[in-house]
Amino acid sequence: MMEDKKISRRTLLGTAGAAGALLVAGGLLLHNNVHAAGEVQLIAVDDIAALKALAQPEEGQIVLTRGYYAANDGGGAWYRIVASTSYTGTPDGYVDHTVGATGKVAVMDLSNGIDMLQAGVQSGVDCTARVRAAYAKNARLYTYTGDMAPIIDCDDPNYPTTRNNGGIRPPNHSEHVFDGRFRFQAKTSSLDRYTLFNLQACERVTMRRPWVIGDIETHQGTTGEWGYGFYMAGGAQHVTLVEGKAEKFWGDGYFIGVAEDKNTMQTAPEHITLENCIADSNRRQGLSITAVKHGRIIGGEYRNTGKIASTPPSYGIDIEPDNHASAYIDVALTDVVTRGNSRGGIQFVPGYLSAANVVNPFYNVYVSNYHSVEDGNVGAMRFAYPDLSSSININRKLFGSIVIEKATIERPVTKGVDWSRWIRNAPEVIASDVTVLDPNTAGIAAPTNHARCAFSLEIVADNVSKGMQTIGIVTLIRPRAIDTRATPKMMAPFWIQTAPGSSIQRLRVLDPASENDLDGNKGFLRINAADGVTVGYVGDRPVQLLDQPLTITDGMWAGYELRLPAAASGIVEVQLPPAAVSLGLTYTIVNASQAGGQVRIKANGADQLKRNGAAGSAAQIVDAQEAYTVKAHMPGLWLLLDQI
Repeated sequence: MMEDKKISRRTLLGTAGAAGALLVAGGLLLHNNVHAAGEVQLIAVDDIAALKALAQPEEGQIVLTRGYYAANDGGGAWYRIVASTSYTGTPDGYVDHTVGATGKVAVMDLSNGIDMLQAGVQSGVDCTARVRAAYAKNARLYTYTGDMAPIIDCDDPNYPTTRNNGGIRPPNHSEHVFDGRFRFQAKTSSLDRYTLFNLQACERVTMRRPWVIGDIETHQGTTGEWGYGFYMAGGAQHVTLVEGKAEKFWGDGYFIGVAEDKNTMQTAPEHITLENCIADSNRRQGLSITAVKHGRIIGGEYRNTGKIASTPPSYGIDIEPDNHASAYIDVALTDVVTRGNSRGGIQFVPGYLSAANVVNPFYNVYVSNYHSVEDGNVGAMRFAYPDLSSSININRKLFGSIVIEKATIERPVTKGVDWSRWIRNAPEVIASDVTVLDPNTAGIAAPTNHARCAFSLEIVADNVSKGMQTIGIVTLIRPRAIDTRATPKMMAPFWIQTAPGSSIQRLRVLDPASENDLDGNKGFLRINAADGVTVGYVGDRPVQLLDQPLTITDGMWAGYELRLPAAASGIVEVQLPPAAVSLGLTYTIVNASQAGGQVRIKANGADQLKRNGAAGSAAQIVDAQEAYTVKAHMPGLWLLLDQI
């Protein structure tokens, strides 16, 4: 159906304004470009087919379509008829259209942006070309409406010469608004990598509620791990995703960084923000960050990675730079949740920055109010280097630090927080108020103690053979390890084990607390080789009553006050661990007896106790109303310091 009316310009402007357009003779203009003109003809048609079938359109005519495929299907738009000689290029047939055999072109009005329905997108149909045509118009605003799932071909057409140049790429300086129902579905792929929203080198792009779905359930290949929902790489700048959703991708829901592929060398993306985004049931990662400057991850939930299909690391969030010259990490995560990821919630892996070709080995991560729920079996929060036999230079210092201010880790499958291959030159870690609740929901049994503790740190023989003798600087302030179950499954709060030839240095634990562990609540730390470890308390020290002889091993009761009760009589012995593997650890022995009781402090083996410059001895008596702090000062020697 078509209506052809002659109306005055004043009437036309009123009609067009109500529909979101301003018209002048010969064109559609912005408000500030309106000029006086004579009469102009307005044509209203039902759909694009009727528009293209116009027999005698006049140059300068305005055409309103009521829909794209049919009237009222949401794809209606305003068009201006122009001569083909004044049209640059060839009409794409999706946004701009050739009108019959007249040699004229219907040009869509872009003053109010483009709704994808106006480009003819359809649910369940490959609409890659249509979306690309819409983006080629460089509109400032794109809207995505309706309960539909258009299909996007994510494969790079030049694969394998290049591998990440597929999908759809929004124009610079554009805003994209999704209505919460519209989503893009990735076309089934057989390649090892692909990308749906390709944001390489994009500048100042904002997306609100974008929703993309991958092909994990229909993928035809078996190799690779790089299918991306949102790919923010190659120098992308000022890209913001708000309330995005990426699910079921062969690789990552979101990728921020510098990809290791055959594309031209990329620069690190800058000013990338994900706000309240969701990643769900992706294969490799919910979010991977391999390079970023001024990155911000605010809120959101990264969940169920690896639950449908899995390939390592299978974390909710993995911050792991590659060994690219431009690799660089500067990112803050605030109020982020990870949940139900098969191997873990958040992982820090800075090691490849040590490669010789990395120009600036900087790794700076700030985490505030992080929450992990029921994350997987490698460590809900993990600090790790790759295998030291790979391209890792253990002698190259990495700059920056990892600062964590409040993290709550609930019901991890095994350990809550893990350090693995955290070499001496790793970035400093300062973590305050990290609480682990009910670790080891899998019920791992002995002898795998490191997997069933709230905090875990290991140096294994293989790493020692490759040059790792100790760890980087780690400071824990007010860590908490709590098992609320009637039958606890947490072996110990912090399990630290080293292989021969290694020890733990530069670990500081301040005001730790723990409750209800299988090891009998003997303090926070279990460590077999301390070489400069401190456990201290700002306020009152926890107290262990000496109501029977006490043998200290493996850092038990480090930092505690060991107190002889007021009613005690006789002698109670306290056997210290070997000083050589307890360096830095301290114990305070207090004799509060009112009945003549004594405490005998005994050194281990050939170790000596040395008090206030006196000669060393194998034992020391603590009389009533006396108190000493004993500190493993050097191999073979414990110092006794008077307490006032």
